[in-house]
Amino acid sequence: MKRAKPSKKRPSSVPASRTGTPPRQSIAPSRRVEALTAAILTLWIAALHVVYLFHAGPLWRDEAGTVDFAAMPSVGEIWRNLRYDNFPPLFVAVARVWTLAGLNTDFSYRLLGCLIGIGTLGAIWFCSRTMAGPAPLLVLALYAANPLAIRVGDSLRPYGLGIALTLLTAALIWNFVQSRTRRSLFCAALTAILSVQCLYQNAFFIIAFCCAAWAVVLARKEWKTAWQTGIIGLAAAFSLLPYWANIKDSQEWFGISRQEIHVDAIGRALVEALRNSGGWMAWSWGALCVAGLIAAIVNGVVKRRSLILYCGTILIVSAPVYLLFLRSLGLAPRPWYFLILLAPTALMLDSIWAEIATPRWRTSRAVLAFVLVLGCGPASCAGVQLRETNIDLVAAKLKEAAQPGDLILVSPWFYGVSLQRYFDPARWTTLPPMKEIRIHRYDLMKKAMVEENPIGPLLDQVTATLRAGNTLWVLGVFQTPPPGNPQPVYPPYHGGMDMADSVYFSSWMFQISALVQNHSIEGGQVNVEVPGGQPVNPLENVPLLAIRGWRE
Repeated sequence: MKRAKPSKKRPSSVPASRTGTPPRQSIAPSRRVEALTAAILTLWIAALHVVYLFHAGPLWRDEAGTVDFAAMPSVGEIWRNLRYDNFPPLFVAVARVWTLAGLNTDFSYRLLGCLIGIGTLGAIWFCSRTMAGPAPLLVLALYAANPLAIRVGDSLRPYGLGIALTLLTAALIWNFVQSRTRRSLFCAALTAILSVQCLYQNAFFIIAFCCAAWAVVLARKEWKTAWQTGIIGLAAAFSLLPYWANIKDSQEWFGISRQEIHVDAIGRALVEALRNSGGWMAWSWGALCVAGLIAAIVNGVVKRRSLILYCGTILIVSAPVYLLFLRSLGLAPRPWYFLILLAPTALMLDSIWAEIATPRWRTSRAVLAFVLVLGCGPASCAGVQLRETNIDLVAAKLKEAAQPGDLILVSPWFYGVSLQRYFDPARWTTLPPMKEIRIHRYDLMKKAMVEENPIGPLLDQVTATLRAGNTLWVLGVFQTPPPGNPQPVYPPYHGGMDMADSVYFSSWMFQISALVQNHSIEGGQVNVEVPGGQPVNPLENVPLLAIRGWRE
């Protein structure tokens, strides 16, 4: 009788996960490194938000316009004036609730912005945990530590809340693709609706997110999930229908600021947005984007890894669509226009690298994020200590120095939107004169442009003020005519001119400055000191001039 041979069965090993990640025991230390690094970076960025809270100071003109919208007597009046703004009403509603709660000081509004900014950090953590699992790293280093993102996201404008909602929408659509439950569908659709109710341009990113979801579910042949994903996009689109008439009406007057936008202008503004964290950050962004796209193609398309396919599709679709929108918009591109693109791009890159990372690369990824934030530390610290306006200091100087009979001219008119918060509007006028200055009324600018001689009465006021021995105060731009032939006086505006509002403003300004040059005796810039010598945002670092005397 044969004896049974002992079994040669090998000890069982812990199976690898379906995504090819190593066993849990081998990744635990690297995960702890990721979590600790992410926590340190988050605390640092939250501290930058607090620094900005105490340095931003008074509200500049766009923020003052938002506050005035929120403080209008009724919801009906807000709705009637919504056509004059560039945004849907969600953020105005938030600011209105804040205002009605009695939190209507400059610092109170800055606190609201700070809470939104820190809340965006929470949204980034939620999105990272929902999509790739580990803590956020590259998205903190590339986007959240950018001082431009902090200043714009914490301002009294819809950008901060809108960007947070965009990130949440991307994560919740991915969650729906994975779970395919009614609850996840409802959450994704609701967040998509809120997103476009905060920023119209978020609609382009909803398109990108839905395209990415379709790429995943169609590859799996999940037809039901595909048409349910379409419901998310349609819900967001239909929620914008009530504003269609307002958007259409606004084209009648926003056209006076339009111009042909070239690709190089968009590129310069994008690079400036990236370089706010330091000159080398543009190169870092470029290298990580190229590497991320290659990784997305290899792992998402070839190896069919669903999350990487989702993130890669968003990268490929969102940037061209949004950049084409900026070019068709016809407005000079500003660096902060790109934050809404940079935020989801950084999140997608972070998710791609988190998904394919080995334990060694997880540690390297944490080190890279830490080095990036450390390198942009000086730029971040300097950027968040910027004062957003000096208009309150100019107002204080005018209250002190301006006398009855003086003429105070605000040039151009839009500086009046912030000045009226700090100085009685009855004591000054604008170039061109406007009856409504609580918010940005480009329709009134166009109305002045189509008149025969809109600044004739203003020229008479300047003459009478100087003849009487009083002072002409000019707050803002004072352009003198270039040498040579007299500058043209334009006929009533009939269209067909790039940046027509700037052209007509310059013509009006030259008429006033020529009058001053020919007849005034003395004039110069008035010193308006900033406490502590704090730097002021150049967008509203407004000079003040005093002009006196008369000669024939």
